[in-house]
Amino acid sequence: MKRKTFLTLLLVLPLTLSTWAQTDTLPAGLSQEIRTPEGLRAVVERKDPRFVIVDIRSPEEYAAGHIPTAINIPGGVTADIKDPPAKDKYIVVYCHGGRKSPAAGEKMLADGYQHVFVWGGILGWPYAREVSPR
Repeated sequence: MKRKTFLTLLLVLPLTLSTWAQTDTLPAGLSQEIRTPEGLRAVVERKDPRFVIVDIRSPEEYAAGHIPTAINIPGGVTADIKDPPAKDKYIVVYCHGGRKSPAAGEKMLADGYQHVFVWGGILGWPYAREVSPR
């Protein structure tokens, strides 16, 4: 029985790894800088023009509260937005809990963005959230 369970895990694990993969194509050092809430907050506070923070949640979730300076690109699909960020920017992607942002990061890479970092979810943001007027 233990062997059967182990073999099942070996077969299923590779199918789930891509969902949890951490996309990080930022130049050396920059990803270390923003990996923590404190680091990302420092980027937000200094309004670093190299970074674009992307909230991939629905417009309603985004409006209810997002990381300051973040723009809303639902699902990470830039073809559906009017003014997408420049392809040479450092894109930081997050969702609600961190499960959907890896797939959105992969979509953005496939769309031609060279520098994408999957930050995770807004649940990991312990600071004040910006609210958009409705």
